[in-house]
Amino acid sequence: MMPKADVHLHQEWSPRLDRVLARRAGRAPYDWSAWRRDLLDEAPPGMARLQRLSQVFPAPIGADDDGGFVDRVTDTLRESAEAGSVFTEVRFGNESMLRPGFMELFRRAEAKVRDEHPMFYAEAIASVLLWYEPDRLAAIVDECVRAAAEGLAGMDLLYVPYATEANWRVGRQVVDRAVDAGLGVTVHAGEFSTANIGAVAHLDGVTRIGHATQAFRDPWLLDVLAERGLTVECCLSCNVLLGAVPRLAEHPMRRFQAHGIAVALGTDNPVQIGTTIGDEYAAAAQLGLGDEELLELTRTAVRAGFTSAERRAELLGYLDGFHVRECADAGDMRVMGQRRG
Repeated sequence: MMPKADVHLHQEWSPRLDRVLARRAGRAPYDWSAWRRDLLDEAPPGMARLQRLSQVFPAPIGADDDGGFVDRVTDTLRESAEAGSVFTEVRFGNESMLRPGFMELFRRAEAKVRDEHPMFYAEAIASVLLWYEPDRLAAIVDECVRAAAEGLAGMDLLYVPYATEANWRVGRQVVDRAVDAGLGVTVHAGEFSTANIGAVAHLDGVTRIGHATQAFRDPWLLDVLAERGLTVECCLSCNVLLGAVPRLAEHPMRRFQAHGIAVALGTDNPVQIGTTIGDEYAAAAQLGLGDEELLELTRTAVRAGFTSAERRAELLGYLDGFHVRECADAGDMRVMGQRRG
């Protein structure tokens, strides 16, 4: 399979844990396909749909003990690896960073999947909600800084207002602390409006932006993203479902690339959205990306990924040794990846 990478994936603790518990009990998990139908019928595109994400909790918080945590993270990573990912970042929000032994538990889950998929690496990212009251925010940021020494790879910052311009004073302070601790920084911005894209792009230390879908509306923003060398995390299926774009064919990813902006793919909330990283690469192919361009998406993700220099070098070496060729089989053309040599 084509090597893939997912750099925008939220933990979805309750939907994912429900899936694990349902499989264990031999029952059907929560019906997210029905939830998506209701979402499209009942909520207008944009913020109204976004606000309905992460509002259904089919698994109880009491089931999310250390064993449940390892099981659900393992399930997340295994699903990603089985869809062809060689590099996946998972974002953990709310009080996740305050869980004792967080990084040890995460690495335990990663090790289980690496036993099955040796050319697979995963990293943990802390989603930091900048609207928390100061003491709560400070406690989470302090723990992120401490966990950097244990392998936490980065921070994902989210602010409100989301679709109008925010004050990034607090955000700038958090970015500075993250950079000083050696953490990568990405920020959610520009999903439903052009607001905050320019401000975030000019925060020194931020190297990626989640979504930035509406940047195509302003040539200056496209120039800024290209000149600052930021990587845009495109979540194609999520952007369509939530109404950031009316349909896949109108997604601006190709325009970003034509403007010299680096692009990587993500699944966002894959259980709720109903996608995998394999589906996202297939969607990119529908936008006209050829096989080598799809492989370049993976290289871009690894280069921009929040991981160690050693892991990055190993992954890029693997990708450099991978080539795509088309072969005829019973009159059909199939994409096949083979190691050179």
